[in-house]
Amino acid sequence: MFTKVNSKIVSVDIGRSGPVIARKGAMIFYKGNVFFQPHQIAGAGMGGGMPGLGAMGGMAGRMLAGEHESTMIAQGQGEVHYGFLGIEVHVVDLGAVGGTIRVEASRLLAYGANLQASVVSVASQGGSGGGGGGGGLFGALRSAAAGAVTGQGMFTTQLSGPGSAVILGHGGVFELEVTPNKPPVTVDPQAFVGSAGQVNTNLRSTVSWRNVGRTGGEAMQLECSGQGIVYVQASEEKL
Repeated sequence: MFTKVNSKIVSVDIGRSGPVIARKGAMIFYKGNVFFQPHQIAGAGMGGGMPGLGAMGGMAGRMLAGEHESTMIAQGQGEVHYGFLGIEVHVVDLGAVGGTIRVEASRLLAYGANLQASVVSVASQGGSGGGGGGGGLFGALRSAAAGAVTGQGMFTTQLSGPGSAVILGHGGVFELEVTPNKPPVTVDPQAFVGSAGQVNTNLRSTVSWRNVGRTGGEAMQLECSGQGIVYVQASEEKL
């Protein structure tokens, strides 16, 4: 579906692939009769917050509004080229990774509109998402604290179905396999891009009273376990 033009640009023939959704401002140029209009991912409009969490749900809704990236849908006949800030692109075939991928919103460039897309709470994911949160109020609180420390938010974008997606990574994106019979893969939270499959993530701290102030930038680490793939960028730079 998506073809890499070079390390920083992808192209897609929407006449053949069908409509494409991309982050606002990602379109570089197009050829043909193509038109664009605003698009909203399911769950991104829940300004009222998360059901059952009361005041915490309201805060979650406000945080979500700030974390979700605005998107545009391209339709018609023609070839569209996408890129963003000269950052390297990586194409993921969801069919090859179990049909589901979770990606930080800021790392997602484009994907086919045939995919099911939703914004989900990291506290509600199969593992701990971005911070070992679990469910409910305390899970949301722990996830919020983890997000504040690592730069990751309380929410992430989930894509499911047969199709392709394009993700972004400073210095490029590489894949790390996670399997139950091997030790967990531990990454810097700032380098974490997303995951596919049944990957659980747990935020760990290496700080103790003896080494406070001497751990540099490695104080917080993201431990990934389970079965699947972890996508990591070759940098700790934020988008």
